[in-house]
Amino acid sequence: MPRLVIVVSHPIQYYAPLFRYLSRSLDLVVLYCAQPDSALQGKDGFGIAFRWDVDLLDGYAHEFLENKATHPSLSSFSGCDTPQIGAAIQRLQATHVLIFGWYLKSYWQAYFHCLRHRIPMGVRGDSQENPHENKQKKFLKRILYPLFVRRYHTIFYVGKRNLAYMRMMGARNRQLVYSPHAIDQEFWKLQEEPKDKTGRRPVFLWVAKFIDKKRPHDVIDAFRMFTGNHADAELWMVGTGPLLESCRDACRDLPGVKFLGFKNQTELRAIYPRAHAIVLSSDYGETWGLVVNEAMSMGIPAIVSDACGCAEDMVDDGRTGFVYPLGNVHALSDRMQQLFEQYKTPRWSEEGIRERCRIHSFQTIAKGIQAFVGEEGTA
Repeated sequence: MPRLVIVVSHPIQYYAPLFRYLSRSLDLVVLYCAQPDSALQGKDGFGIAFRWDVDLLDGYAHEFLENKATHPSLSSFSGCDTPQIGAAIQRLQATHVLIFGWYLKSYWQAYFHCLRHRIPMGVRGDSQENPHENKQKKFLKRILYPLFVRRYHTIFYVGKRNLAYMRMMGARNRQLVYSPHAIDQEFWKLQEEPKDKTGRRPVFLWVAKFIDKKRPHDVIDAFRMFTGNHADAELWMVGTGPLLESCRDACRDLPGVKFLGFKNQTELRAIYPRAHAIVLSSDYGETWGLVVNEAMSMGIPAIVSDACGCAEDMVDDGRTGFVYPLGNVHALSDRMQQLFEQYKTPRWSEEGIRERCRIHSFQTIAKGIQAFVGEEGTA
């Protein structure tokens, strides 16, 4: 029977339920390259130490590798160094290996082991082209990336932008398999009947780290314009990070902006249904934006910058939300107004949102991975 070994940096709240789901139909073991404590977990932009309040390890086979990195990190190349990964793959008698990216040293250690031992390997990432990237760097990528990209048996792409990027980096059509970003829709589904928001004061939700690439000031500036016609409107900003204080300072004359701090998974689940829409204002560094999936699983539309990786896949203008040009706060304010006006026609986006959720599901991911390991069936 085929055995799939998945190589991932560390336990991630979005992936743990996926691994549980896949374990129903596949012989699967997850190898984690690091076991972060609460301080390391919060190091990358959160600004606080924390642990997720959902179980990330139950329901699937997994092992933690010893991370020998001098300076452990979840985001830098040398932050995960696991020289024993090849021995673990051999001991587990993996017939197929799926690596979640190529930005860590550990991922390359797995890659070269699979090449040496001729183990079919797949890769799953979500990179997209950044039009502002250094031209020389982009040129070098187009020369060098095909040298390793074409050695993967299967390349799982998460959406249209990621597909275009992988083709640009040399992926062949026969390698490409659709594997959309998805969340645990059972966890994120509404816990009670949705309330009619027609006639209620507008509430917009922003959920992110307060860091440069998330562009929180864009949302604040757009909201300031929006309140010219809706003095009772509220903007709820969930998260922490280095830009939090500058955002607070910018809102001293905007009582409608509420800073809710860091919220864990179960807390967020209670916040989403109270909003008219979620806003994702990030730049091209936002290769997807899974908060949009979370919100839509609860029937909440999204307003998304055109730089976000999910924009083309998740947002159908006027049906599941709106897209606006990155950094154009006037356009963002207009989209807020348009979306709020849509609520005068109740249930305006439900059908489109349900369609997005059906596509971006664990079931769709499972079909592609089952094909990779030769275990096509029903998950």
